[in-house]
Amino acid sequence: MITLMLVDDEPLANVRMGRLLSRHRGFQVKLVVGTVSEARDHLKSFTPDVVFLDIEMPGGSSFELLPYLRKSTQVVFVTAHERHAVEAFAVGAVDYLVKPVDPDRLAETLRRLEAGARKPGPVDPPGRKPAAIRGEATANRADPDRKLVVRLREAGRKCIVPLGDICWIYSLRNYTRVGMRNPKRVLVFRRRIGEWENDLASPGFVRISRSEIIQMGHVTGTEWITRNETRVHFGDAAEPLTIGRVAATKIGEILAAEDPFAG
Repeated sequence: MITLMLVDDEPLANVRMGRLLSRHRGFQVKLVVGTVSEARDHLKSFTPDVVFLDIEMPGGSSFELLPYLRKSTQVVFVTAHERHAVEAFAVGAVDYLVKPVDPDRLAETLRRLEAGARKPGPVDPPGRKPAAIRGEATANRADPDRKLVVRLREAGRKCIVPLGDICWIYSLRNYTRVGMRNPKRVLVFRRRIGEWENDLASPGFVRISRSEIIQMGHVTGTEWITRNETRVHFGDAAEPLTIGRVAATKIGEILAAEDPFAG
């Protein structure tokens, strides 16, 4: 059971979030508080697995609560404003939800929280052949020397992104999280996934769902978790990406087509 703590100064927001979370097995709201100071006091004797945090709170920002959280506690920010998204992901947040929270969007967040609670390691489901790319010699790979200049609107500056280093792109409404290699990291851009798709003119990038783009040439394997959840691995080069059933089916078809021993 994954234990949750809700921190929001709006009582109705806490009630609604509690109702949404009650629909999902494996999660239990153990504590609901309305201020940062109250949350800090409870954290002296209680260590939740996940904290859902509103950002703008009376008496200070909820970012001030982060130093009091243990490393094992995951954080999800829930707020009415999108402007703090880059800062939220910079401090290691699992996700960033905008009020009113969409139930389907929350379900995606909970899948990621469950994935983070498990030990990593590619394991294929029983009865299925390993879904892995055989070697590096594949046509489905972006030109590693091609670079894309991406604007960071908040900072008023630009970022040069080598396309060969992109492993996956995940949509968060007006933002996207990008799993990179060389070095291994996750970047956050105020950029819609459609903008990425328009710029990634390479057969190596596949949009596997409305929310995800993957560079197939970097995939090293898939890990079946449940019928609704699969984790895509990129070796030690990049962080894995957890995807839903429809996206997993599409990846499986691509891998099977590239693997002469599949079927």
